[in-house]
Amino acid sequence: MVERKTVALSTVSPAELVAELERLRPRDGESVLCFDADGTLWSGDVGEDLFELALRRDALREPARDAVEAEARKYGLSVRPRLAETARALFDGYLDGSYPERDVCAMMTWCYAGFSAAELKELARDALTESGIGARLNRELLPILEWARAASVRSIIVSASPRAVVEEAASLWGFSPEQIAASTPRLEADRIAPALLHPVPYAEAKCSAGRSLSGDSFWLASFGDNVFDIDMLLAARLGVAVRPKLSLRMRLPELPGVVLLA
Repeated sequence: MVERKTVALSTVSPAELVAELERLRPRDGESVLCFDADGTLWSGDVGEDLFELALRRDALREPARDAVEAEARKYGLSVRPRLAETARALFDGYLDGSYPERDVCAMMTWCYAGFSAAELKELARDALTESGIGARLNRELLPILEWARAASVRSIIVSASPRAVVEEAASLWGFSPEQIAASTPRLEADRIAPALLHPVPYAEAKCSAGRSLSGDSFWLASFGDNVFDIDMLLAARLGVAVRPKLSLRMRLPELPGVVLLA
């Protein structure tokens, strides 16, 4: 368990945060910074970018139909003749609160059943190009990432969005696939199956996913923007709220050792 202390600063500039991380960093052993992806490293949600493009192109395939329709029936949502329309009904259910967020993250990962990994990566690239991901990077994080690389502090990403699109977006920040834990579909005969390989890295599961990458390294800081990042923020020596959504911003006063990045 990481020792939690109230930090002296409640709102920090990037430069102040770098100084605080340098002060807190142990001089012996390896340290790690853990980043949420959507809303933290960039604005918007790349999983939704990918999903929206797939629906616009009517790209979902028959191997996903039974699982998508079963999800719709489970939550009393509409099953439509076209697979894309049923998938849209599930997403609309998420927006109106009738379909849980953890489940929609899972669905938006395995709904590409029938795709090869290469085909999904190509679709992810198209989605990110169309959504202008390069202009959406949260540049205030650049000094923190540059400091981490200069100080040999590891940086990892834990995201509930699909691995294929997170890897593509995160490469713009210089992250490799080995530095990323994300929602990952099962593969069968080199094709995506309508199932997950591991639980969605969401809420409390973000901590276990992060630990699978960080091992015994000292968890120096975590960065997030939403309430389902709270477990991850509190697991580190220092939690950093990045452009927090209102739900997280309202909770900040009760979270020890969490600061707001200006």
